[in-house]
Amino acid sequence: MPRIPRSLLTLKGALGLAAVLLAVLIVVRVLFAGADGVYTIVLVAGSATAIYGVGFMVAAARRILAAVAAAADPESPLPRFLADPGRAQLLAVLALVILVVHAGITGYVGVWTILVAVLLAAVAALLSENLRLVALICGTAVVFAIATVFVENALSGSAEARALAVSVAAVVLPVLVSDKLTGLIKMPKLNATHNVVLAVLTLTLSFLGWTREDWLPGVVHSCYTLPTSTGVTVMRATADGSRCYGLLDTADPGVFAPAAFGRDPVTVKLEQAILKNNRPLKRGDLTVVWMGALSCDPMPGRPATCADGRDYPSERDQLRALLLAQTYLGHLHVVIADATQDVRHADDIAQMIIERRKALGPRLVVIGGGDSRDTTQRAINRLLDAGIPFIAPNLLADLGGPGKPFVDRPGYLQLAPANLAYAKDTVTRLRQRFPDGFRLDVYAQPAPTDLYTTSLVNDLLAAVRQAPGSTARHVATLDGVGCDKDTVLFFADRWTRFAEFVQRIKDACGHSRPNLVIADGSVGRFMANYQLRAVSNADWPVDYYVGGPGCSDLSPGMYTTLLAQMDKSREVLGLRPGETFACADRAPGARDRQLVDACTLDAAVKSQSQPCRPNDLGNFLIPAWDAVLLADALLPPDPVPLAQLQLAPTTLSTGVQAIVQGGRLDKPTVPVLLWHVDPLNDPSRIWERPSDQLELTIDPTGPVVVGNGR
Repeated sequence: MPRIPRSLLTLKGALGLAAVLLAVLIVVRVLFAGADGVYTIVLVAGSATAIYGVGFMVAAARRILAAVAAAADPESPLPRFLADPGRAQLLAVLALVILVVHAGITGYVGVWTILVAVLLAAVAALLSENLRLVALICGTAVVFAIATVFVENALSGSAEARALAVSVAAVVLPVLVSDKLTGLIKMPKLNATHNVVLAVLTLTLSFLGWTREDWLPGVVHSCYTLPTSTGVTVMRATADGSRCYGLLDTADPGVFAPAAFGRDPVTVKLEQAILKNNRPLKRGDLTVVWMGALSCDPMPGRPATCADGRDYPSERDQLRALLLAQTYLGHLHVVIADATQDVRHADDIAQMIIERRKALGPRLVVIGGGDSRDTTQRAINRLLDAGIPFIAPNLLADLGGPGKPFVDRPGYLQLAPANLAYAKDTVTRLRQRFPDGFRLDVYAQPAPTDLYTTSLVNDLLAAVRQAPGSTARHVATLDGVGCDKDTVLFFADRWTRFAEFVQRIKDACGHSRPNLVIADGSVGRFMANYQLRAVSNADWPVDYYVGGPGCSDLSPGMYTTLLAQMDKSREVLGLRPGETFACADRAPGARDRQLVDACTLDAAVKSQSQPCRPNDLGNFLIPAWDAVLLADALLPPDPVPLAQLQLAPTTLSTGVQAIVQGGRLDKPTVPVLLWHVDPLNDPSRIWERPSDQLELTIDPTGPVVVGNGR
């Protein structure tokens, strides 16, 4: 059996071997990262070479100084100290190890990385290669660091007392105790250098203990991102530690953080594709922070599932729009911001964005918002206060001012009309259907923080009061939902409760059909999920508002453009080799805006038992696409006050023109669209128009501009 070289048994030898092995691993790893990987290798190799060079020059200078000192005073110990090259070599080895490990974890090497590596290596180089001495100093530092944490907590009410106690516990006591310990274990007393190192280590570990709330939860719950050269990616763990939220702009956030938000494999793959397309920001690049929800509350004992079985097809539609916009614009940098279920952490996300404002570049916009809730409104106002514009494809709540935007301030651009427009559209259609009057039951569970559902109920009740001979009431519980043949049912709640609502109608009606069921724009998410529709037992029609136009509304030029971008990302979109995407509602012979054998891009990649050929974009993709194009046309090279944002008439994907004056959108660009399905439990059939009962033939109030939202 070959003997282990004695050089490997020393601390310096072991570190050198570790550096070589880690260097090999990082080289192999980054070679698979293309140009970025080669760039990382160059940085690591160059940094290591520079450090070795400095060490060599220091060693050479030491030898020269030692020779001079020896000639002047042969008995002085200084020549022997200066001539020792071991410390310089150890510094270089340690620095190389730190750089390689950091590059392997994050894929980045920045100035701070090199400085920290040199600092830590210098501290370690001052220690003796006596492993017993190293263990003694490190162990003492750990013990007293823990003690200072307790002292700091106990005296948190007095800054002066805390500072004095911490100073004594972290600096004086370790030095005094270490002398006693060295005597007990029969080791020489520590010199001044060792005592300095001991104090530095104790203070460093104490600082980690004092700031544990900032980093420990993230590390424990795998939500901690190491600092990178971009300064953007940051994650935090939720209170229960079940998932992460925050900002993500790199496909490799490190070993302590997930590479994407959520647990759904289709969503993760889509996020990864977007993040890999990101390039380092350059002058003129557009940074889009997409804010929404990509994770939900898990069921007890089943961390891979969510309590209400929710999925996020509409969010994936929007992410696909960002992916296509990346290849189309070429200068789009996307940051994915997950605010978790019901966008609970939207305000935290806004604060993260503001803190990283400089790193995000001058042309910065936030798009999305998820749901119209109070936390979303606070987050948007916080961003606007910081001078960051916000574009909302489908936020509709108008609780503070019926008919007004969700946030009525310059810099907030709402593409869809407010809830009042949807309420008026519903009443207009019902008045045409029932000239003598109608009865409307509006179902929504009370939720004061949900500004969308609360304002929609109020708007519907107010709009019905303006219709002669008509009445409306708010139904707050499922028990109040009936099957009266003379009553129209309006679902004004969130899509996650729609399945229960449908089941209640089924139970109340038995084998009969309800009179007329209309659903709000949130139900568009339910309709976008083929699985939820398929398992429903409702064999009757539903009219519902949608989040955006279908393929048939795209201009010919934009339709061609989108198809070209889809071909560039065909693998991520689930297009099989040789398969060409074509929208069913634009196919020859398509009439009456009916999609037969409808299959959205999302259904095509999610469907497992019966895969389908994609022929529909999904009705949340086009508004998000338009939001990116609008932002690119609107934002100047350098930030300006939001009230000074101006945009001449600019044609969007459906031919609608967007005009921005004084930081406000002149009028909505997304129309109010009412579609229907018949029956609900057949996900392959969609009509991109209202049912015959609600089709408008005469509008007595004039033009109605209406659409969908959340």
